[in-house]
Amino acid sequence: MPLSDFVRYLNAQQEASGSGLRSTTAFVSQDGRVLVNFSNLRLESYYSPIIDVASGELCGHAAGLHAFGLINNQLLEPEAVFVLPSDNDEFIYLDRMVRTLHALNYLTYQNRHSRGTLLLRVHPRHVASVAVDHGLAFEEVLRACGLLPRQITLEIEIDGVEDAAHLVSAVANYKSRGYGIAVGRFGRREINFSLLREISPAIVKFDPLLLLSSTRPLGSMVDRLHDFGARVMVEGLDSAALRKDAQANGFDLLQVLPPPHAPE
Repeated sequence: MPLSDFVRYLNAQQEASGSGLRSTTAFVSQDGRVLVNFSNLRLESYYSPIIDVASGELCGHAAGLHAFGLINNQLLEPEAVFVLPSDNDEFIYLDRMVRTLHALNYLTYQNRHSRGTLLLRVHPRHVASVAVDHGLAFEEVLRACGLLPRQITLEIEIDGVEDAAHLVSAVANYKSRGYGIAVGRFGRREINFSLLREISPAIVKFDPLLLLSSTRPLGSMVDRLHDFGARVMVEGLDSAALRKDAQANGFDLLQVLPPPHAPE
């Protein structure tokens, strides 16, 4: 389906459902990309390259969200967007809408960059709020975009999870549909190898705080994660020092962050 047609299709769905925050949502096709006007905000996608540390080759991109005030054009922190929903249904809708925005824009982004795997964050509240069939509704959106779950890696968080059994079941649902799984912000508050083993993710992304303040030897942690079959990712502004440090610690992947507040 052409991009402009899919945008019209999504907006028709919003009008049909038209309640709460959904009635304030409009997908907009502009200059070959898609924006979302949402509750007096403009939402945009940007992408951070994911580099294989050993080879230096590009192997995918991680999607990120920029949010601007429609009136003052002020840049907001992404988390400010996620305080707007008033209930779980609206939150699920918002989180899925953001991933839809990123998937749509990735279709045009590939024309200028080697595409590879797309890493999309799933908010912890979304995982907790969906009862069953995790990933089914988003799979239907992806297929309409011309993407398949196997082209997507979903980044989830396990720190402070209240219902570990539900999380494990959700991850099993995602995997059964073909999505890759990454654990994000690992070690921010706790290091739970037991839960990590149950989830068995393809990628574990260390939280920056873990790199700065951990009293554990990073090399032994990386070795243990490799024993789980996971690749270890770190993120940061690209530099020779960062790449050298990544190689020295046995990290597998590097997510290269854009300069602060820089557009894609």
